[in-house]
Amino acid sequence: MSGVSASTLVIFIASILVAAGVAGTLVTTVGDISTSAETRGDAITDSIDSDIELLNDGGGSNFYTEDAEGAQITLYARNTGTTTLVKNETELDVLVNGLFVDDANLTITSMNGDDGSSAWAEGEVIEIVIDRGQQLDGSGNRLTVSVKGAERSLEFNAD
Repeated sequence: MSGVSASTLVIFIASILVAAGVAGTLVTTVGDISTSAETRGDAITDSIDSDIELLNDGGGSNFYTEDAEGAQITLYARNTGTTTLVKNETELDVLVNGLFVDDANLTITSMNGDDGSSAWAEGEVIEIVIDRGQQLDGSGNRLTVSVKGAERSLEFNAD
C-alpha cells in the first residue's frame, strides 16, 4: 500500500512542477503580447491623429514650371490632423512618379510666417518646393507626400 501512495506522490509532485513551468511561460508570453499591443496601439493612435491635405489640384500656372536646369514643382499642404507634425525636409517623404525626392531638393516654407519653428501646427499651411534635375513630360504624373503615417497623392500634367 505504501508503494502505491509513494508513486502517486511522485506523479503528483511532477505534475505540480510541470504546471508551474507552464504557468511561468504563459505569464511571460502574455506580458510580451500586452507590451506589443500597447506599442502598436500608440503607433496607430499617432497615425490616426496625423492627417494632411494637399491644397493643389495638379494644375495652375505655378504648380509645375520648367527652365533650362530642370523643373520645379510647388505645392501647398495643410496639417488637418489633431497632432502637431514636424515640418522639415528630413521628416517629409516626397515621391514623384514613384521616385523618392532627396531632402536636398526640397524647400519647406511656412505660409503662416513662423519659419523659425519646426512644428507644423494644426491648420497650418506650408509651401513645398521640389527642385528636379530633369523635366517631366505628358500626363499621368503622380506626386505623393507622406509624413508620420499620413499620405496624400495627386496626379498632374507636365505640359
